Amino acid sequence: MGSDVRSSSLDDPRTHIHAVGSAILVFLLALLSATITVSIGSSVISSVGVQKGSALSWASGDALQFVGFGIAGVAYTVVSKRTDLVSIRLPTRTDIRWFIIGLIGLIGSYAAATAIFGLLGISGAESVIIRREQSQPVYLLYLIPVTILLVGPTEELICRGLIQGVLDTTYGPKIAIPIASVIFMLPHFFSYIGEYLMAVVPTLSVVLLLGGVLGLVYEKSENLVVPAAIHGLFNTVQFAVAYATVTGLIGA
Repeated sequence: MGSDVRSSSLDDPRTHIHAVGSAILVFLLALLSATITVSIGSSVISSVGVQKGSALSWASGDALQFVGFGIAGVAYTVVSKRTDLVSIRLPTRTDIRWFIIGLIGLIGSYAAATAIFGLLGISGAESVIIRREQSQPVYLLYLIPVTILLVGPTEELICRGLIQGVLDTTYGPKIAIPIASVIFMLPHFFSYIGEYLMAVVPTLSVVLLLGGVLGLVYEKSENLVVPAAIHGLFNTVQFAVAYATVTGLIGA
């Protein structure tokens, strides 16, 4: 979209209402759908003999949450007829290059932020995942297929494909990427409920930074497969390292 066309359309308040309203709607639909799928699915999981409070039940609940995200994303795309917002194709050489750049950027950003907070003596918050891994490390292994098959694809569909997409068509990437990154950060807050607020803030700021990197990769690659794959692999590496550390496979 040309800048002149975008500038002229921004003079109409309805343009802002539609763009921001659509982004908020997608976010709320994802949360609602996730809540419903977890509620219904948890009963089914219990009925087949999976013990409540076990690593498998936790991982199954996580999987159900992101199934809900996927349902919401697909439903919004179909009902709104906005398939133009989501760009998906088989990876090209250019996509592979952006995958490598994005993965290095994500890991580098995470490492740099962690190092800076360490030098400043700022401690991050412990998420639900960390608390669970300490009692049942196998939970981390269950999360690996969940993050590759569901977390990466569905979070990227919602946050980058739809929310960033609808904002980008109105405001352009310089505004769309930061706002989408903030929205990406918000659901992660629930993983830190009960933690000290001053520890949660720096942790969520890292999530915000990582969301920005993924948003930039999607903007450059124009293929949702790229940030989805980066997201899934990044989480997988974290879970694998955490499992190896907790179980003593590598030095603490």
